[in-house]
Amino acid sequence: MYRHRTSRYRALHPGIGPSRWQRLQQHSGIVLLVLAGLATAALLIAAPRYYLFDQLNTGRQAYMEAHWVDFEAVERHWKSLPILQAVHQGNEEDVRRFLADQPLVVALLDRFEHRRLWVREGERLVEPRDSALAQQYLGWIAHAEMAQRFEWNPPKAQDPDFGKAATVVLLSDRWVVIKRWRPGSPEAERAVTTALSPNRALRMGLIRETDLDRTDLKKEPWGAEPHLQADPYRLANLPLGTATKTNAFGDGWNLAGVGYDAQQATFRKAMKRQYWMASGVAALLGATMLLGLWLRHRSRRKAELDADRMASMTHSLKTPLALLKFRCDSLRLGRLSPDRADEELLKIGEEVDHLTAIIETGLRVIRGGGPSGPIGQASRAWFEEVVDDLRPGFEMEGRELELRLAESAGRAPLPSLRSAVLTLVENALGHGKGRVTLETWRARRRLCIRVSDEGEGLEPHQLKALGKPFQRMREAGKEGFLREGQGLGLSLLIQVAEQEGWGLTFTSGPGEGFTALLEVPAA
Repeated sequence: MYRHRTSRYRALHPGIGPSRWQRLQQHSGIVLLVLAGLATAALLIAAPRYYLFDQLNTGRQAYMEAHWVDFEAVERHWKSLPILQAVHQGNEEDVRRFLADQPLVVALLDRFEHRRLWVREGERLVEPRDSALAQQYLGWIAHAEMAQRFEWNPPKAQDPDFGKAATVVLLSDRWVVIKRWRPGSPEAERAVTTALSPNRALRMGLIRETDLDRTDLKKEPWGAEPHLQADPYRLANLPLGTATKTNAFGDGWNLAGVGYDAQQATFRKAMKRQYWMASGVAALLGATMLLGLWLRHRSRRKAELDADRMASMTHSLKTPLALLKFRCDSLRLGRLSPDRADEELLKIGEEVDHLTAIIETGLRVIRGGGPSGPIGQASRAWFEEVVDDLRPGFEMEGRELELRLAESAGRAPLPSLRSAVLTLVENALGHGKGRVTLETWRARRRLCIRVSDEGEGLEPHQLKALGKPFQRMREAGKEGFLREGQGLGLSLLIQVAEQEGWGLTFTSGPGEGFTALLEVPAA
């Protein structure tokens, strides 16, 4: 024997309906909607971030254009050489004024006075006491003169402080001046203050080009307000700021500027506001797209469901109409006694009421999507009443219908359950052979309904094909189909079982008959 389970039994809570996972299984199109929604959400999440990045670059570019004059002032002060008279003692008034205006000067050489080298000591010039430092400065001056350039930066091989301080050697007709910018030093702070006076619209500082992308930089105390000099952390991380690459400070050094804390807060608020506006537009667009896809999917599913329900209702009317025709023909031909005729008329009235209930239930479901019918108890007497209408068909075929009904009752939508039982018994009558058995018993919280016959049975591939619309069996080596009909009965039954949460299993084998097991909630 081979088994084919088409629907697994699951308990549905009254008034709640299927669970979310069950609805997902029933409406497989939701999976596609979710995937489309996730892909759309990923794009819409990235869009505001890209917009924010673009606005940040635009703001920094605008900041650079607005403060380009300040960048030029700092660079011009770095490369400037004020007029200086001859140095004799190193503390002349002209020398003190020169050193006050040029706080980054560390040494100078008079090319007219026997190439005498002076080094800075506070606010005066003195002769070098450190011979190694003097040789280093003289070497830089010699290379600068050989290069015959107004400004010359020592390379890494000649500067032991390369990467820690920026150095430049400036040449004029008489003087050769050495300047050093050590970030964070008081001299660098005074130089920035002098260069940006009197308009101090931003804070500036030097930063290595490799430090612009570092994430391990730390804030330095000398880089906070009210200092005009900013540390590398603030120059690299504050949003309102920009850096420009220049050769004036040597290899790898960038001159950068950032706004004050109040300006940074205002810029952050503006960027945050624009980001949330872009996110809101993206969210609205995504919600609109998902809503459109969901409405389209829902309309298509509703159209398919309405078509299935109409087909199911039409199929449910077939058997009652055939019974009505049989009884009407019996009355018309006068085959029945007066008492039997009255009994048949009563049954015809009951059948008409049953047909009316089926039609009203079907129309209510199609129009409003409501339940498939009133829920009631399927008792032993109810099963006997349902199959009693099929006994004339069994008598005409010379077949036996055996009932093995338990006292336990089931609880289900009676119109749907009636249609299901009639479909199974009709299939056993029309497609099977021998005795047909309708058996019920209770298994825990379920009422099991089994319909079996003694026919030739089905092959495994035929058993798996059951339930497909318009699937009909052929006989090997012959044309045509084994039975009449369109193969919709079991297909509609499977749909109803899946919708109601019933269990439905088919069992058969060559020469072993056919058995259908329907599981519904027990009363």
